[in-house]
Amino acid sequence: MTVELVLIVIVMLLILMTAFMFAPLGLGGGVLYVPIFIYLLDWDIKLSLVCSLLLVWTVSMGSRAAHESGGYSVDDVGRKGTPAALCGAIVGALIAALLIDHLGDMSIKIGASILLVWVLYRTVKQLNVDMNGKSNGDDEPPPVEGTLLTKYRAGCFSGGAASGLLGIGGGAVFMTLHRSVLGFKQHQAAGTSYIIESWMVPVGVATHLVIDGTGSLIFETLGLSIIPIYLSVVGTAWLGAKTAIKLLPQRVLTYPFIIAVVASLLRYLIDIREVFFL
Repeated sequence: MTVELVLIVIVMLLILMTAFMFAPLGLGGGVLYVPIFIYLLDWDIKLSLVCSLLLVWTVSMGSRAAHESGGYSVDDVGRKGTPAALCGAIVGALIAALLIDHLGDMSIKIGASILLVWVLYRTVKQLNVDMNGKSNGDDEPPPVEGTLLTKYRAGCFSGGAASGLLGIGGGAVFMTLHRSVLGFKQHQAAGTSYIIESWMVPVGVATHLVIDGTGSLIFETLGLSIIPIYLSVVGTAWLGAKTAIKLLPQRVLTYPFIIAVVASLLRYLIDIREVFFL
């Protein structure tokens, strides 16, 4: 096997592993897809963001199907947050284009690093709660209306903006909203998050394509292989969500997730250090 073929196999395995691990967590995997494309495939930042969003969309679709079939989603709540998330995705994509054009891709790497630190903090905090047996969530979460609805929509807008800006699904924000603010249980929070992501991410992709003109570059780079790649990610995400819901404790997947996020964060920080401290 040639070096290039070996690299492609490694990247594909990483993509599928990410889809499998992230699907039960309410996350799309963008925090790992972007660094995979930048550092392993040496893609530019614009192509990396759009392709990451496309993968996040497929993860969202596969995992949403698994969660909804098991009754682990609150559709009416997801519908209430989706419009704000759509607006946020458009705003985030516009900001990303401006930052890249005027400040370069380092601005995105700094933003991604900040988000990864926050994701680590929230994940470790939630893991600690889980280990202490206090993570069941409310049997009857409060009705999402009035002031709580305003707060929820503001959070969904933030998740959408993070998605468009950083090429992620915004699941870290949505999961925090659903678990900490609304009191949903883990799988219920994940299923509801994927309702929002499955509608929001395509809007972010379309906005990037219009602004960046990366559509032709995607097909030049991937060609028709894009079809089996994305179908396999949908299937893997569905399998990961189904497996975790039925068989695996949440922390079994959380530990490798933490390791992967730390590795991505360290790689970003190396680049940031080279620019600002050398």
